[in-house]
Amino acid sequence: MRRSTRGQLLAAAALVAAVGVGTLVAPYVHLGPAEGAGAASTSAATPTSRPSASGMVAAAAASDALQDLRALPVSDAYVPGYDRALFGQAGADVDHNGCDTRNDVLRRDLVDVVTKPGTRGCVVLSGTLHDPYTGRTIAFTRGETSSLAVQIDHRYPLALAWRHGAASWTTEQREAFANDQTTNLIAVDGQANEDKSDSGPGEWMPQHAGDACAYATSFVAVSTKWRLSIATDDEQALDRTLTECMTQGSK
Repeated sequence: MRRSTRGQLLAAAALVAAVGVGTLVAPYVHLGPAEGAGAASTSAATPTSRPSASGMVAAAAASDALQDLRALPVSDAYVPGYDRALFGQAGADVDHNGCDTRNDVLRRDLVDVVTKPGTRGCVVLSGTLHDPYTGRTIAFTRGETSSLAVQIDHRYPLALAWRHGAASWTTEQREAFANDQTTNLIAVDGQANEDKSDSGPGEWMPQHAGDACAYATSFVAVSTKWRLSIATDDEQALDRTLTECMTQGSK
């Protein structure tokens, strides 16, 4: 792929995720009638429109992602042998900041976060998630069963990654992938995460249309960063989505 685009795409994926729903439909600026110099003048200025800054960012990110998507290898080969344990300990502290991956992501993605005293600001006790997959607002409270309301999703699922390149990686590479907070991990509605499971975009897309562009852009970013191939159905679904994101963002 184009080396110069890789960094741009990863940065754009994060920015698209941050701007959210605003990336999909750019608000228009309508100019009112021009005031005439005299009473006889009744002509009006032609209303003009222009994309918002977030809309242009979304269109640019989608354009870059679409180019990189078309450079990815496509494979429908079946690769047996997947096991979650092959990707290392779930929620490991791979960045050595003294906190596990799950709590790192919760602190990043939730708002109004309250952490447990004595954990050096690590363990999240409560917070609010504005879920990108469903558009719902979820009140999170840490507990044996209540914690399931908010789960950490791999945009590019581990089992799918196994079939598209991760089977040949070292254990250390797989663990790094499983804990990639920068491009692949996101806090989401628990039920939506379970519904998604190990599906790619050819089988599953976010229920909330506002996340479709961010999801597609992120999926390509992960594939590009980790040099993973993608299935034919996933490639076609991403191509359709990103093309639509470009059209909507440039309006």
